[in-house]
Amino acid sequence: MINALVNATTEIMEAMRTPPLSHAHWEPFVWEYTSALSSFVAVIWLARMLNAYPWNWQRPSRSVSLYSLFAFTFSLIHIGLMIFMRESIYWLLGSNYTFASTLEQWAFELLYELRKDVWSFVFFTILIWSYRYIVAQWLGDATDISLEKMKNNYNAIDIEPTANNAGKQNDLLLIKKHGREFLVNKNDIEWIEASGNYLNLHINEQVFPMRDTFKSFLDKNTHLPIQRVHRSYAVNVNLVNNLSLTASGDGTIELLSGQTVKMSRRFKLKV
Repeated sequence: MINALVNATTEIMEAMRTPPLSHAHWEPFVWEYTSALSSFVAVIWLARMLNAYPWNWQRPSRSVSLYSLFAFTFSLIHIGLMIFMRESIYWLLGSNYTFASTLEQWAFELLYELRKDVWSFVFFTILIWSYRYIVAQWLGDATDISLEKMKNNYNAIDIEPTANNAGKQNDLLLIKKHGREFLVNKNDIEWIEASGNYLNLHINEQVFPMRDTFKSFLDKNTHLPIQRVHRSYAVNVNLVNNLSLTASGDGTIELLSGQTVKMSRRFKLKV
């Protein structure tokens, strides 16, 4: 938004050097802000695509093809929304907006925008990756891991299922934080907080984000002593100290660590 303001005022000031103006004063603001808003929508779409289709270093040629398609789609979203918003605003103001009038002009303008959008795509992709890497290093990143996966990742041929862990091969979390990796048992999770497509796992006074939905995680881990107590919260029933109820049926759960978690009457704790 700041960049759009600077560009719009710069356009007007440059035009004022050789008056009269070839356009109305409000037009540069329409041009710049429609471009900024459509870019914002395209970046939101891009972030979702990077979530769903992360870069695969094992198949770089496939990733290059896929991300090239993403770059082209990113540009189409930006151009399409930008033209639509400009046409709508000009129409509401009783004026007419023409992006291009001939086939040659369309080809030139589309190539001009595509050239800029590809660079924007590369910039925002690197920015999103860098942001996520920094956050992952700061907060940590938790993923499910089994004994078989550990063997494959670390060539740990001495890691074998035993009588003690045969039923718990999917109860391990691999947490990456500050360049180090930690193995944590899911039974040590104190409580879970839903946050969109992520979960915040609270373990020993630390918070680790995990890329999973609330329902998916609970459905995959029904054997764990973790119970949903709110639309956005779940607690480890083995670590509950006490709970207090209000007249409405809602309540508050206090864990052994002293942390309190809200409980709704719809998901009243079953003990």
